[in-house]
Amino acid sequence: MEDKALETLRTLFERRKMNTTTTRVDLDGLDRVNAYTLGNVLVIFSQKDKGVSDRDITNFLEAAETNGYSNGVVIVGMSKPSENVLKVIKSLAKKRIQFFWIWELQFDITTHRLYQPHRVLNEEEKAAVLKKYNAKQDQLMSIDSQDPPIKCIGAIPGD
Repeated sequence: MEDKALETLRTLFERRKMNTTTTRVDLDGLDRVNAYTLGNVLVIFSQKDKGVSDRDITNFLEAAETNGYSNGVVIVGMSKPSENVLKVIKSLAKKRIQFFWIWELQFDITTHRLYQPHRVLNEEEKAAVLKKYNAKQDQLMSIDSQDPPIKCIGAIPGD
């Protein structure tokens, strides 16, 4: 399952024109994890059966920073995250932290026939949309940082 998840992440990163060179790494201070780098992004696979806790997320980030990884961290858990963990992850989204349940990475959703392509608008495009609909920024719908298509394109809230 881990190999398939890495393969899916490589595909998603390639679409973002990111380096996908994969290297296994050892992180000081963390046990029960498998860690890799995909280019300069750290990918942590938690091996805990009961799921990742909000304290685990903090430990992962501390280990990433201690080991010099600051370009993003992807955390993959064996079970769905709790609401508390999701709150922590959402609060860290601007720091390029993403969480995937390992089952989400067993299939590339962007290849599904019902998938609608997403992209981040540049400033000119944002202005054109606001003008077209005679709207203000806060009147537009927002998309959650943990929505699968948003994680696939690597969008950051507020972009």
